[in-house]
Amino acid sequence: VSGHVEATEVQVAAEVGGRLVELRVSEGDRVATGAIVASLDTRDVELQVGRARAERNVADAQVRLLLAGARPEDVRQAEAQVDSASAEVAGIESDLRAAEVDLQRFEALLRADAGSQKQRDDARARVDVARERERGARDRVRAAREVVARLQSGAQREEVEAARARVASVDAQLAVLEKMRTDAVVTAPVGGIVTQTVSDAGEMIAPRMPILVVTDLDHAWANLFVPEPFMSMVSLGQAVDVVTDAGEDLLLKGDSTGATGQFS
Repeated sequence: VSGHVEATEVQVAAEVGGRLVELRVSEGDRVATGAIVASLDTRDVELQVGRARAERNVADAQVRLLLAGARPEDVRQAEAQVDSASAEVAGIESDLRAAEVDLQRFEALLRADAGSQKQRDDARARVDVARERERGARDRVRAAREVVARLQSGAQREEVEAARARVASVDAQLAVLEKMRTDAVVTAPVGGIVTQTVSDAGEMIAPRMPILVVTDLDHAWANLFVPEPFMSMVSLGQAVDVVTDAGEDLLLKGDSTGATGQFS
């Protein structure tokens, strides 16, 4: 009878791209399912993993800091800033009162023709400057008191959630990088014989680009075409031995699986 022998061929590839640094098998080698057959360069991924872990440490420390609340020394320092700003306001108010008294005196002198316009204008300018300084100082007092209140009340829920979201974001990035590192180690998806090596060590390969081909010769099958006069001699499920032209070294044992003469 005539026919041909077939077997399942699987193209083995990496999910990621990069430089192929190691090819552990050669054509003709037998490999088991899950055996490591090749590996890609992961130095760039390692650097990214290190940077991401450092970012996670920073984000995690920020969460812990927010949850722990303000330190007593931070509150005392903020309260001291309030006292300092309040003292500044008191001093400026004293300067303002003195400047207003001077302005009133120079205005009286000007009305009595005993003073000059310039003296009155200079006194008014000093009053305006003192008032601006007072407003700025009062703003600083208000800002300092807000800092104290915020420290005493602790972190807002939104701040904690935002910090935790940053940690989760870095964790997701790390998971992607870890998968890339794992995918750089290429394993055989099936057991069989390496019938072809497509790439060589040192080559740059693209994601899912075939590196080698594994053929499952242990589960090969033969498609045989039985002449019509002999069809009556073949039945479904019949045990058969198939010997190829290469001789008994290539012997297939199996059962007939169909009336077309296909055996497996």
